Amino acid sequence: MAELHGNDAFIDTDKLIFGIGQVQQITGVSGRQLRYWEEQGYIKSISQKKGAAREYSMHTLFFIFHVTRFLDDGFTLQAAVDKAKKFDRQLPVLRQFLRSQLKGVDFQDDQSVIDFGYVDASHQQRIYGIVKNGETTFKIENVD
Repeated sequence: MAELHGNDAFIDTDKLIFGIGQVQQITGVSGRQLRYWEEQGYIKSISQKKGAAREYSMHTLFFIFHVTRFLDDGFTLQAAVDKAKKFDRQLPVLRQFLRSQLKGVDFQDDQSVIDFGYVDASHQQRIYGIVKNGETTFKIENVD
């Protein structure tokens, strides 16, 4: 099982910066839409000098992606932004959980096994997430 250690497994996404053209290309959102969303306070570009091209953080890029995903699902812009904000609030919790619990991922012939470590402090059982044929399940194994 491949092990992940501390912060080695995660990238500081605040240091990844994208120009407005790159954001347009990656997300499919026009520059006009991005400027409108910024005017409405839905997104924020990184502070820049007057006249310089807009730049966005990776965090904002993901937020834009989620807004467009919800728009594609038929939500209004305001509802899509609200849903993206809710999702955005969940990310730090998920990140903290993965940093502390994810012990590794093993790729087998027909499935992937995610090791979440021990179930509790007694270290009697480990919990695994199984991904097989597009389905996900959990498995608990006794430790000998």
